Amino acid sequence: MNEEKVPVKRKRVRFSTEIMFILSVVFCVALSITYLVRYNNIRTLLQREAELRERIEALERENRHLKQNLEMLSTPEGIERLARERLGLVKPEELVIYTINEKNEQGGQAAPAAPAPQTPVAVPDQASPAAEAP
Repeated sequence: MNEEKVPVKRKRVRFSTEIMFILSVVFCVALSITYLVRYNNIRTLLQREAELRERIEALERENRHLKQNLEMLSTPEGIERLARERLGLVKPEELVIYTINEKNEQGGQAAPAAPAPQTPVAVPDQASPAAEAP
């Protein structure tokens, strides 16, 4: 009972050069597509980064400007200037004179349009006790 072992021959699948070429081309195309997608993502992120850096710089400039305004308006002189410019307030001893320019530049005729913006000019009151001194 001596059985002889007969080697089983397996068929080897041999890839032909045509199949290898096609697989290589498919692999290269897939690799190229992956590369292009990644490159596009990187380029988009770099552009976004540049935009954000510009926005940060603009916001920092605005922040510095606002801090300067805050420092200036925190002083008594700044508060007084703001009250005069925006609220039109004057000191009790001052007299306000408004100038109105109604002349048109063409021919000196009165302009039918809205008058020029009025600018208050504060001058010391002439009737103050200091002005009545002999």
